[in-house]
Amino acid sequence: MDFCKLNYALYCSMTFSLALHAAAQAAPPISPQTDPSTVAAEEQIISAARARANACASGDAQTWATFVDANFRDIEGNATTTRKQIMDECREAARVIPGHKIERLASGFHFQFVGNIALVDYLYEFKEHFGDITLVDNIRQVDTFEKQQGKWMALLAVSAAVMPDPPVAKIDTATLDDFTGEYAWAGSQFVDTVTREGDKLYVQGSWEDSPTELLPESADTFFNRGGGVSPMARSTFVRDKTGRVVEERVYSPADGQGYHAKKIK
Repeated sequence: MDFCKLNYALYCSMTFSLALHAAAQAAPPISPQTDPSTVAAEEQIISAARARANACASGDAQTWATFVDANFRDIEGNATTTRKQIMDECREAARVIPGHKIERLASGFHFQFVGNIALVDYLYEFKEHFGDITLVDNIRQVDTFEKQQGKWMALLAVSAAVMPDPPVAKIDTATLDDFTGEYAWAGSQFVDTVTREGDKLYVQGSWEDSPTELLPESADTFFNRGGGVSPMARSTFVRDKTGRVVEERVYSPADGQGYHAKKIK
């Protein structure tokens, strides 16, 4: 099942509601198809987001501050960072350390406009180089921008860590039939239905309109492509002593949270 889409949609929906509240007295929503100024606005926001990232990567806290509102907040996980705290972090990047370099890259922008409020989601890539070693941190970020005196200013940033998909494993496709069937969630009426089409495996929750492909990570463990922002990104099928599949375990590789579902059919 596509937990990635489900959870990320909820996450974006909450952020979008903040923008709607802020824009309650603003003009009706702008349609990208009918308003030619939208393209120019998108270009300005992309430029501002990238300039903000580059300024912080280079330690230029003062330039970074020119792109954000005085009450700017950054929410990541259960932590909230203020404008001043981020400026202090940016200044740390200005220290010269031989062989050390920081990059902050922004790409894959998507927009939604409500009056003078813009919701922008994009991929934010943080790279830190230590000689030949490079550490990479990918997050999916949603920024809320407001147009203030002709300039787009960031009011709020909300982000979620993105874990890359594992390599797709080669497995014996003859085993795929072992996994097909219905799996009942413990203590509820929810059911996962696993089906096979050719050499592909799919799962669909009882509340979903369409199935999601499961890709093999190993012989009995599967993942959703792009499921790295989801807390439940793996499905492991459990066998009994005879080798028969009797249970599905859906869980997060990051924190182990998830659920078990018994095979009922």
